[in-house]
Amino acid sequence: IIFNSPYDPNGGDDPYDPNSGGQIEFTGGAFSTPGGEEFVWADITKVSRSAKDAPEDATSITDEQRAIFNSPWFNTMYVVGLQRDTSAFYKDGDKFIIPVDKYPYTEEDVYQFQTTQGGGLTDNQERDLFNKVNVYPNPLYGFNVATSYDNSPSDEPFVTFSNLPEEITVRVYSLSGQLLRTLTQANKTLPTSPFLRWDLLNESGLRVASGLYLAIVSSPKYGEKILKFSIIMPEKQIQKF
Repeated sequence: IIFNSPYDPNGGDDPYDPNSGGQIEFTGGAFSTPGGEEFVWADITKVSRSAKDAPEDATSITDEQRAIFNSPWFNTMYVVGLQRDTSAFYKDGDKFIIPVDKYPYTEEDVYQFQTTQGGGLTDNQERDLFNKVNVYPNPLYGFNVATSYDNSPSDEPFVTFSNLPEEITVRVYSLSGQLLRTLTQANKTLPTSPFLRWDLLNESGLRVASGLYLAIVSSPKYGEKILKFSIIMPEKQIQKF
């Protein structure tokens, strides 16, 4: 049984004490209540264990742990069966790989998430997002499939800078230090978009060659971040004129 939790071979410092970091949602144990300690043990052999639910007034268990404890499946993600060969079995260092072709989620799965009112981010959240500024695809190999509808090479490749704040400047340089292109929020599809595309054209409107490039992403609020990325352009056959 594979649980959606970090594995702790010891069950915490003290599996009988939920305050010690033990995995009490799987083992059960001593729950602290206003009336004292109450011992309730998890029972994985019963589909319904309403009589084994964690005490309602327990103060030593979180809502998430309580939901796991009271569920007949705990927080199981996968149940795996191993076929044993009588002549050999797994030994230290062996790897058992489980291919997942279809995730076993059903209409009964419930997902919870929170959003901020109006969709805005706090200053700290925007700063954390700026720390994740990136460029993709990296490397750009031959062409960008996003510009092709039939999976054939497209002649309009681009790379995308992501996680950008609203006010931004991106300067793209060659390795020799030559400034090739300057992009700002005016080049975004929307001023508030966290994405900005570069069509691989320099300031003269010419396509750049294959190579390694540097981009300096500058924000007046959060400083600068340096990115490096590779472009590998497809081979072209130019007609004679």
